[in-house]
Amino acid sequence: MTIAFFGAMLGVIFGIALGTVTRPEAWIIGLCAAVTGGMMVPVYLKPTMATSVVSGALTVYFVFHLNAGAIIAYQASEEVIRIIPYVVWFFPLVVFHQLTNFGFYKRWISCLVGLGPIPISVYVLGHLTDPVAIGVLDAIVTFLFSFFAFVLFVGVFTRHRDEEIQRAAMAEEANRTAAVLRVSEERFRLLGLATNDLVWDADLKSEKIWWSETLLDTYGYDPQGPATDLKTWETWIHPEERDRVVKSLQSVIESGGSKWTSEYQFVCADGRILDVIARGLVLRDETGEPVRLIGSTADVTELRELEKKLRQSQKMEAVGQLTGGIAHDFNNLLTIILGSAEALADIRAKDPKARELAETTLQAAERGAILTNRLLSFARRQVLAPRNLHPGQLLTGLEGLIRRTINADIEIRISAAADVLPIEADPDQLENAILNLVINARDAMPDGGHLIIEASNVTLTSEDLLHYKGMSGGRYVMVAVSDTGCGMPREIAERVFEPFFTTKEVGKGTGLGLSMVWGFVRQSNGHAQIYSEPDEGTTVKLYFPAVKQLETQPKTQKKPTGLVGGTEGILVVEDDDMVREHAAAQLASLGYRIKQAASAADAIAILDSDETIDLLFTDVVMPGGMNGKQLADAALLRHPDLKVLFTSGYTKDAIVHQGRLDPGANLLGKPYRRAHLVAKIRHVLDA
Repeated sequence: MTIAFFGAMLGVIFGIALGTVTRPEAWIIGLCAAVTGGMMVPVYLKPTMATSVVSGALTVYFVFHLNAGAIIAYQASEEVIRIIPYVVWFFPLVVFHQLTNFGFYKRWISCLVGLGPIPISVYVLGHLTDPVAIGVLDAIVTFLFSFFAFVLFVGVFTRHRDEEIQRAAMAEEANRTAAVLRVSEERFRLLGLATNDLVWDADLKSEKIWWSETLLDTYGYDPQGPATDLKTWETWIHPEERDRVVKSLQSVIESGGSKWTSEYQFVCADGRILDVIARGLVLRDETGEPVRLIGSTADVTELRELEKKLRQSQKMEAVGQLTGGIAHDFNNLLTIILGSAEALADIRAKDPKARELAETTLQAAERGAILTNRLLSFARRQVLAPRNLHPGQLLTGLEGLIRRTINADIEIRISAAADVLPIEADPDQLENAILNLVINARDAMPDGGHLIIEASNVTLTSEDLLHYKGMSGGRYVMVAVSDTGCGMPREIAERVFEPFFTTKEVGKGTGLGLSMVWGFVRQSNGHAQIYSEPDEGTTVKLYFPAVKQLETQPKTQKKPTGLVGGTEGILVVEDDDMVREHAAAQLASLGYRIKQAASAADAIAILDSDETIDLLFTDVVMPGGMNGKQLADAALLRHPDLKVLFTSGYTKDAIVHQGRLDPGANLLGKPYRRAHLVAKIRHVLDA
């Protein structure tokens, strides 16, 4: 365009100055300069037009311009030589058109350019003055032949060039697309590896699905396998949940929704069943039709197990607090029943029927006391007497009782690892826990079987004890009781430690045996686990913190026989009127000077006014803002030599911490019989 513009300008100037061009030619050449100059403006403003509209329009203009200029020049001179400056420009015009027009009506303009010299040629041949102008005819034919050959050559060249460029462009685009696809797939793969989630992309038209490698690593299916479409995915859903999950997905797709979430059980290739959450995004085309579903599937099996354990732990804690409160009130009632039955037996000692009734009442009350003790054990509120003991020695000493407890058709094996470490536990409660487990194992093997009791060292990490409060990772001793009985399904095994839960027939069990075991182990800073499979058997494992060495136990003193009274002054503090009156009457009958108080405030008033009190006998749990421990502290400030004996059916951590009595504290647990009360009072006074 620049060459044409300046060429036209120079042609006008020199042509007019030398007198070689006529006025019409000058106008034609000036028009060329104006057109090319005007075309430069849109090209400058919008360069992309240079290879489309401007190129095509300029080519069409030059076809008409060259023919018009040549005809005017020939008319003026009637010499063929005058048209040469015009017709030679058809050759560069062909090249210009083929190299600059990238698609603006290129085929039609190519035809126009290819036929461009014909009008001037026809005009010249039609206006020859010499009828035998063979030289002119030969020149025109030669020119047209050369021009058409040139057009053909340039056309073939540019067509092959365009094909090469197109192939190169397509190859480059394919490589770019492949690179983008590789980056996208790599991003998908890394995303799946980073999150451990299964990433998938489903074509809803063909029902084909692309899966990340997690499908093989976690679920066991080959993502490149032939059967990985939507129908196959449906078979991986647990049969009991398949309809629900598929319907939920169809509902989102058919309702025009975009987000889908569903939690279900996934059946792995090896038969494992995992809890998963699938989240997907439905993509639609411009008509709203669903075409693609992309999303991820997360394995939440471990999370759901932890949540279930947490809920179970919270439930057990809540039930424990409830049962502890019930045991407190129940023990108060049992204390009165035991004392009244003992008094009735003494009063009616010569009446066999009355004495039999009193003894029956005593037996029932003692059974009630055992029941409340189990409740307190489950609630982790019983008072323990822990000491360092050797598990192997305890099992050896218990073997005889165990063999007498089980049936003859049950084969028993008791063993302890040679290097098993000592543990800190209440030996009596541990024996009761093991016997409870042995009895349950015996009942699970009515036709005989194998019973294994073993003790060994284990190391538990903080992750193993994540949901057991007060426990930390370290060395533990595991006491395991295993049987080959009927076993139990998972839903029952998850509830066996709950109080009053039992699978035995009515009258065959209270449902408190395993709950007592669980409470005792937890109160001993350990934990219990049960493993059971139907028709395979059950194993209950008790874990206790290991200690470094055994303790030397002091020799136990012989308990005095008979009821020994005295003349000391005793202040009985109890908020329950019947219990207070009952204890006061029993102690007064043995010669003690008794004063009573229904609250801590009343007791403080008596202590301030009476210097003859030798022993404070007080309940631990009392209303009014001051419990028995606080009362004892206040009393000792006034009378440093005062002896203190606590009584309670539920200590509520006032004088007992982690199952141990506070140093120097004396406790008489409720319910108590008269002999226990009198002996404990005498022991504290004489200490």
